[in-house]
Amino acid sequence: MSEYQKTYRIKYEVHCKLQNFFNKEIIIKKCLSELHAKAKLDDYCKKKYTEYQYIKVIKCTEENDFMSMFNDILNGRKNKKK
Repeated sequence: MSEYQKTYRIKYEVHCKLQNFFNKEIIIKKCLSELHAKAKLDDYCKKKYTEYQYIKVIKCTEENDFMSMFNDILNGRKNKKK
């Protein structure tokens, strides 16, 4: 796996001007480091939420395992059927 091919799973809270915060979880792909993943998340939130103020990262873990990616695919399918 290339140095640039790291994947991170981030649990975070989005804080907006007019809303209370809410919890989210996202997978960020093609990152150099944990800091790079958090910066990409910040850019994503700025685009997605119009009243965005800041994010609070709760947990950031690197995803290396092939089985974790396989489980994500299966869990995604299960969630879509509900």
